[in-house]
Amino acid sequence: MKKLFLVLVALLFTFGLTSCDLFGNEPLEFSGSGITITLDDSFQETDTMYVSFYLESFDYIFTGEREDKTLFSNTGIDNLEDYINAVLEYADNEDEEVILSEDETFYYAYYTASVDEDEFGYMLICMESDDYYYVMNFGCYENKLDDSKEQFFEWVDTIVIE
Repeated sequence: MKKLFLVLVALLFTFGLTSCDLFGNEPLEFSGSGITITLDDSFQETDTMYVSFYLESFDYIFTGEREDKTLFSNTGIDNLEDYINAVLEYADNEDEEVILSEDETFYYAYYTASVDEDEFGYMLICMESDDYYYVMNFGCYENKLDDSKEQFFEWVDTIVIE
C-alpha cells in the first residue's frame, strides 16, 4: 500500500510539472487607455496617480497614456514626430535621438532618468490613431537597458491602439 501511495504521489507530481510552465512565463494581454499589449504573466497592472495605464514586473515596467489630438490644435504639434519631440522636451530629454520604426508606424527614443537615487533606462514609444496620440514607456534598470532592447521590440510588436 505504501508503494502504491508513493507511485500515486510521483504521478501527481509529474503531472503537475508537465501541466505547469515552470521554465517560462505565459503570454498575457493587458488593456488600458486605448492600448492593448501582450506581455508575460510576470506583469501585473498597478494603479498609480501618475499614469493611467501602468504595468510592472520584477524587472520591467510599462506605462501608457493617450491624448486627444484636439488638445494640440493650437500648439504647432500636428504630427507624430512633433509629438514625440514635445514629450522629450517636456521631460528635459530633448537631446535624445528620435528614431522612426522600420515599418514607419511609430517613433521611439531611449533615455535615462533617476528615480529615488536609482538610474533607470527607458524606451519611449509614440504612436497615433486618427484621434489620439499615444505615449508609452518600457523601463528597466539602466545597466539592463541595452540587453532589454530586443525584448522591448518584441513587446512593441504586440501593441494595438484604438
